[in-house]
Amino acid sequence: MKVVIVGGRHEADYIISMYNNKKNDLIVINQDEDVCRYLSAQNNIPVMRGISTRQSDLHLAGAENADLFIALAENDHENYVACKLAKKVFGAKRCIAAVINPKNVDAFKSLGIDSVLSATYLLGEQIRNAASIENLIRTLSLENDEIVITEFKITSDLHICDQTLKDIKISDIASISSIVRNGKGIIPNGNTKLLSNDKILVVTTHNNKDRVMKIFQRKK
Repeated sequence: MKVVIVGGRHEADYIISMYNNKKNDLIVINQDEDVCRYLSAQNNIPVMRGISTRQSDLHLAGAENADLFIALAENDHENYVACKLAKKVFGAKRCIAAVINPKNVDAFKSLGIDSVLSATYLLGEQIRNAASIENLIRTLSLENDEIVITEFKITSDLHICDQTLKDIKISDIASISSIVRNGKGIIPNGNTKLLSNDKILVVTTHNNKDRVMKIFQRKK
């Protein structure tokens, strides 16, 4: 399967690790030179520096006829344009766009993007229907792989509260892709500290879901 991943940092790193095997032809593009070096070193693959909305860069990277095109930039419009370009010009079979603004989810879907993902959108949908932390789990299948997206609120009695992401040491089984703090979205890094009342989005695989939940629900 040919998979093209554009933009992102930790999200890209995690998704690359899922598809980085002999079964897949993996193409990774990022416009940030430091992120290119980071992703390349972490996954032992070449990462091209380029702009996802520039046709010449996608052509140079060999993005034609992708089975799966995933846009992870922090700019919603950029992800939309990249997906439309991949679909219409490069013949991508399926496009997935990450968005920051939850209002763009339905709009982008109506404009032809196959899948549109927003942490805030999922959080709102899940909290509205949830009665317990087990209900705050939604499973999203990307082709043959299964990703479990779990969102819940950090409370002061949890072991992970006031710890940085690098101290929690879950990078081999999961990734915290976003934090909603005081109504504002944060894209975290290893030095980001989890605070009481943070609402976090944890991405893992189905096989690691229970293990991750035990780590995050452990009390002080």
